[in-house]
Amino acid sequence: MTMGDLMHSIPETDPAAPTTARRRYANALAAWPLRRRMAVGLIAPMLLVLMVATSGGWAPETSPMWTALVAGVGLACATTLATYLPRPGTGFKPDLGCTPCAAVAAVTVLASFGLLNSAPHDVSTAVLALGVSAFGLVQRLNNPSTCPA
Repeated sequence: MTMGDLMHSIPETDPAAPTTARRRYANALAAWPLRRRMAVGLIAPMLLVLMVATSGGWAPETSPMWTALVAGVGLACATTLATYLPRPGTGFKPDLGCTPCAAVAAVTVLASFGLLNSAPHDVSTAVLALGVSAFGLVQRLNNPSTCPA
């Protein structure tokens, strides 16, 4: 096998073509209207403040990992709540999807608050709250209109 044969076996790529990651990011931005992205930006800080207040107060110096995890929980919960906003052109009708699935996702936001309140400044409980809020977000993002209920 010669060097020319090896060079012909390598697939060619167009350097000007967008990469897969760039296309996925563009598709994600197109799927999320501006009102939902703005809602996440507005709701996440408010949820962070409420979660910190209900779970023992602010302590970034003594437990920075807990603070980072609670910020992640707040972001996941804000994103979950933003999925309920109506899409453009649908009026004021909330985007609920399948009612049982929509209820489960909303309850995960409340469950995250309860978990953080149950053990203030505990990293393992914050990890559990992050898992619960991530479950609710995945539940909403996996097209709840096709659930079996």
